[in-house]
Amino acid sequence: MLLTLHARAANGDGAAQRLVSAIDYDFTVFERHKGLTALFHVLRCGWYDEWTRQFLAECPGGTVVELGAGLTTRADRLDNGAATWVFADLPDATALRRTLLPDTARRRTVTASVLDPAWPSAVAAEGPCLFLAEGLLVYLEPAAVRTVLATVAARFPGSRIALDTYGSWIVARPRGPLRHMAADLVWACDDPQEVQRWGIGLTLRESHRLTRPVRRTLPRRTRLALHAVNALAPAKMIDLRVSLYSA
Repeated sequence: MLLTLHARAANGDGAAQRLVSAIDYDFTVFERHKGLTALFHVLRCGWYDEWTRQFLAECPGGTVVELGAGLTTRADRLDNGAATWVFADLPDATALRRTLLPDTARRRTVTASVLDPAWPSAVAAEGPCLFLAEGLLVYLEPAAVRTVLATVAARFPGSRIALDTYGSWIVARPRGPLRHMAADLVWACDDPQEVQRWGIGLTLRESHRLTRPVRRTLPRRTRLALHAVNALAPAKMIDLRVSLYSA
């Protein structure tokens, strides 16, 4: 949670920078890997932001549900003045969030684990919904991932869910920023179509490799470096993807 917050702050997210200043924690422990870690989170966050913008453009009064929300500041960046935002996470995380980012009339923090069958009732989302599972499912056992996604499909028909997947080679040999996450990578997915083939009611809308940024907002040198990585690196070494599904 704090690592991703620091990465967003390092990339100029004003709300994240204010939170870093407000939290009594030695963020210098993340400095050594700031560049690569920040880029990793910028690339991943870019797609989640893009899909959130698309959803709110189509459903201005919809509900965005962030699972494993941590201290996400997406609502500060993208709120349209009409959407409802629900931030779900474990007790320690929600307690910190409520202190630093208090709830408002349209922003609600709930304590709920996706491993608890009762989490949909705690979230209590209505109408068109977009679920964001950013940096979450890869830390769960495959059976738990399937249960979570099947629950979204069954309890929230017509919704969308965005998630990230890592290939089996990467899960077995985490490198760079992935080595410094608080938990071990568990769920490996070599083909996002696999989730659709589970037959749980999800249809893949689109999927993108993280090394292909959503927008041309990165420095030209960074874009050229990513182009080289896509062209030269073995596919299994850069098989980190973001995918959007419909229920």
